[in-house]
Amino acid sequence: MKKIYIFIVSLFCCFSSHASDESIFSQVYQLIIDEHINDIQISSVFAPVFSAIELDDKDVNVVVGKNSTTIYYKGKIHKVYSHPTDEKDAKKWGDFTNHLLSEVKKISPTLTHKDFELTDIMLYNGIKEFDKNAKYFPTLEIGQPIEKIQPYMSSLQDNNILYIRLGTINEYTADQFLQTVSAYPNVQGVILDLRGNKGGYLKYALDIADAFLNRGVMIYTIGRYIGKPKIYKANDGEFLKGKPIAVLVDGETASAAEIIAIALQKNNRAIIIGSQTYGKGTVQNIFTLNNGGAIALTTEEFLGFDKVIINKTGLKPDICSSFYETADDLDNILAKDVAHLKCPKIVNNSSIDEEIANKYILYPIK
Repeated sequence: MKKIYIFIVSLFCCFSSHASDESIFSQVYQLIIDEHINDIQISSVFAPVFSAIELDDKDVNVVVGKNSTTIYYKGKIHKVYSHPTDEKDAKKWGDFTNHLLSEVKKISPTLTHKDFELTDIMLYNGIKEFDKNAKYFPTLEIGQPIEKIQPYMSSLQDNNILYIRLGTINEYTADQFLQTVSAYPNVQGVILDLRGNKGGYLKYALDIADAFLNRGVMIYTIGRYIGKPKIYKANDGEFLKGKPIAVLVDGETASAAEIIAIALQKNNRAIIIGSQTYGKGTVQNIFTLNNGGAIALTTEEFLGFDKVIINKTGLKPDICSSFYETADDLDNILAKDVAHLKCPKIVNNSSIDEEIANKYILYPIK
């Protein structure tokens, strides 16, 4: 009897965790209205979210207009539905989304029996279409591609230079980074490789930058509800004080990785080598949802030490390695006036970056 009781409770719990899916669209719309960095019209979120049902049934086509949505099935108009008039009423738009979803299920045999998975598909694809930097974390596995990321790697080179590669930025990689730099206090210098690093969490990016800084402003952030820019300062004390640091970047270095590069560059603590960075100068915060999923929304934009916006522009390295074929003459590379030249945003895994970094650390130019 005990086993039966446990089974019934389990069924109830599972059902309850998804029972709120009926209101999940309302919750998502409300979060975006309240928290997104921009003042959002709900229709601009509804359009990509609801249109994502086409991915599950090619016979269904959705055309979202200014005041109405038209649903087609197998090339023929099924029905035209008028939008709610209040662009800030998340409840009405959520109910509207659910109503249209039930109507589509009536005409589509493919979608008839789909429930929670369809909601995940719509939100997963629709949210990133609405804001390329935002993301929905689904409750179920819906076949989204898993990006292969090399999270962390470090090695002590023969010339006593510590090489650290960060493939992403999270609590694990920040902890590993701090353990590594504290374990090698007598190195000649550090090469921090951020090429291909598409970012991660703001907090841990600041922890990493702070490890090499003694006081000073790291970055500023501005948001929709922030009167003055928020200031993030480094704490007293630093690892490897006075030791040269070279940071490698490329056209895929983005977001939290750019924060590290900016903080070290603008505080004159490191030389930046490589290509123009990606330019994702926004901050995402994660909110949990009633259905067990989560959503990362763009809530702030970060500025460099000099309050310059890097979003869509990127950070220009001190040495743009694209201008050089070899690293034989570091003196000429550093002395050459290339400030007026535009450094391209390219994916760069060239060994020249590391060669320049090694020469700079072993023979720093004052």
